[in-house]
Amino acid sequence: MNTDRKIKDIYECEYIDADGEMYPLQEWHNRLIDKRICELEISDILRMIRQNEFIDIAILKAVGYLKENPFAGDMYEGELLEKLSDVNINALIGYIDDIKDILSNALVKNREYEWLIDEERAEFERVIMQFSDSISKQMKKFEVKIVYDFRKHRKKAKHKTSRDVISV
Repeated sequence: MNTDRKIKDIYECEYIDADGEMYPLQEWHNRLIDKRICELEISDILRMIRQNEFIDIAILKAVGYLKENPFAGDMYEGELLEKLSDVNINALIGYIDDIKDILSNALVKNREYEWLIDEERAEFERVIMQFSDSISKQMKKFEVKIVYDFRKHRKKAKHKTSRDVISV
């Protein structure tokens, strides 16, 4: 994905034009769509996830930030990983291997990280483990569906005659 393009150009969206004073979310939206992907900051990514706006770009950027620093956040350490874990798992499918690597790295680094209090370490580990479990469950469902579809397709193929196979 070309990170030099502005969000408004990628999605062909327009500025919100309100009669009178605009709400903070509207102002944020107008500022956001005027940014290039490479200009997005962690605070932008977090809000994009919370608002479920331009989620594909948010995931792409979140994964990039988390590869560099699994503790990335705006208000607290680990915030980005925690928010990414709230994204619908189906939207993350293309990033599963990257996310697994990030979670493994985060688990290792969490043991060495200097948290202010031990409860934060335990909380971050809980986020990592829940996210990992969520991915594992979804991948098992996905694998079961593939096997089911394959068996269903194979069963249909067994019932075809040689004439059906030739005509297909």
